[in-house]
Amino acid sequence: MDSLDTSQSTGRRVTPEDRLVDALLRRAVGRGGYFTLAFGAMVGSGWVVVLGDWLRVAGPGGTVVGFIVGAIVMVLICLCYGELAARFSTAGAEFLYTLQTFGPRAGFMVAWFLTLFAVSVCAFEAIACAWLLRGLLPQMALGTAYSIAGAPVSWDALLVGVGGALTIGVLHCRGANSAIAFQNIATYGFIIVSALLICAGWVLGTSGNLRPLWVTGAGTSWIGGACWIFATCAYFLNSWQTALHAIEERRSNVTIAAIVMSMVASIIAGSLFYIGIVCAAASAIPWQKLMGRDLPAAAAFRSLGLHGVLGTIVLIAAIVSLFKTWSAMTWIGSRLLFAQARHGLLPGALGVVSPQSGAPRTAVLVVTALAILGLALGRAAILPIVDMVSICLALSLVFCLIVLMRRRALDATRPSYMVPGGTTTIVAALAGAVAMIGVALVQPLIQGHGRIPIEWALLGSWGMLGLIIWNLSGWLRRRFART
Repeated sequence: MDSLDTSQSTGRRVTPEDRLVDALLRRAVGRGGYFTLAFGAMVGSGWVVVLGDWLRVAGPGGTVVGFIVGAIVMVLICLCYGELAARFSTAGAEFLYTLQTFGPRAGFMVAWFLTLFAVSVCAFEAIACAWLLRGLLPQMALGTAYSIAGAPVSWDALLVGVGGALTIGVLHCRGANSAIAFQNIATYGFIIVSALLICAGWVLGTSGNLRPLWVTGAGTSWIGGACWIFATCAYFLNSWQTALHAIEERRSNVTIAAIVMSMVASIIAGSLFYIGIVCAAASAIPWQKLMGRDLPAAAAFRSLGLHGVLGTIVLIAAIVSLFKTWSAMTWIGSRLLFAQARHGLLPGALGVVSPQSGAPRTAVLVVTALAILGLALGRAAILPIVDMVSICLALSLVFCLIVLMRRRALDATRPSYMVPGGTTTIVAALAGAVAMIGVALVQPLIQGHGRIPIEWALLGSWGMLGLIIWNLSGWLRRRFART
C-alpha cells in the first residue's frame, strides 16, 4: 500500500500522489446513514414486477434457497470490500481501488461502466415512477409524446420523471446532511411498512397457497430455478457498495469496521425482505396465479380483501423505495465523477466542492442532466442498457476481489480493517462471485438459443467507446489535471 499521511485538520487519510482539491467533502454520514445508503440502493422497486417470474422459475422453495445462498456469497464479498475501503478511504470506491492498483486506464474503464450504471438506473427509476403512479392513479395518463423503437414515451412519464430528477438533484446539491436525512426517512419508513405487509400476508393468507413448494411453474425441479435466482442476486443483492462511495464523508466516530457491519446488515435485511415478500405474496393467493401478472406483488396483496387497500400500500411502498434507490444512485454517480476529476481524469470543475453545502454540486448537476436525457430515451433504450450495466456491476465484484489479492501481494501493511478469515474468505468470495456471474452471463445466451445477447453486444460496444475516448482525450487530461 502507498504510504499514508493523516491530515490534522480533517482526520482524513490521503495518499501523497493524490491530486486533491482544496475543498473537502463534508463529513456528515453516521453509521445509520451507511445502512440506509446500502439498503436503499439495493432494494428498489423491481420486486413488484419480477416476483411472479421468481415463482415461475423456482417455486417458493427454490426462490428462498436461491436468495439464502446469494446472501451468503454477498456477505463474503462485502467483508472483502471492507479491507479495500480501509486501504483506500477517500471518494471513488471501485474506481479508486483500481486506479491505485492497476493505473489510470483501468481505473477510467471501471468508472466508465459504473458511472453509466448509476445514471441509467436513475433514468430507469424516473421511467418506473410514472408507471407505478399510473397503477395508483390511472386517470393521470396524458397520452403519448413520441415513440422510440416502437415504445411510446408518455407526457406524464416525462413530467413525473423530470420533476423527480430535479427534486433529487436539489436534495443532493444541498449537501450530504439533506440527502442522508431523506435516505433515512425513506428507508426506515419502507422497512416498517414492508414488515407490516409481510405480516399481513402471513396472517390473512394461508400456507396451503404455498404448495407445492419444490417445483417450478412448469412442474419441473426447483434446482435450476434456484440457480437462476442465485445469479440474479448479482443484481438484487448488489449496490450495497453505495456506502463505500460515502467513505470520505463519514463522521469522525465512524470506523471502517462499523461501515462494513452496516453493509452486512443491509445485505441480510435485503435478503430477508425478498424472502418475506415472496412467501407473503404466495400465501395470499395460490402462487401459480401470480405468474404472468403485470404487478404480481400488488395483485397478491389486493386479493387479501380490505377493499384492495393492501395492494395500494404495496404500490406506495414501491414508489418510496424507488426514490431512495434513485437518491443512492445519484450519490454513486456524482462521487464517481468527483473522484475522477480529483485524480485528473475529468475536467477539474467536477471535482469542486461547494463551500456552503460541502457537496460536489457540479457533479450532481451533471448526473441529474444525464438522468433526464436517459428518461427522454424511454424504456426501449433504457432497459437493455440497465441489463448491460448490471452485468458490469456484477463483473466489478470479481475484479475488485482480484484487486484485493493484488494489493495484499504488493503491500504487507496491515490496514485498520482486514477480512475475517483472510485468504480463505477471499477465495470463497471469489468462487461464489464467479459462479454467480457465470450463470448471469450464460443465461441470456441460453434464452437466445445461441444468438449473441444484446447485453453482450452493448457491453462490448460501450467498452470499445470508452477505450477510444481514453486514447483520444490525453490532451484533455493533461490540460485539466491538477498539479
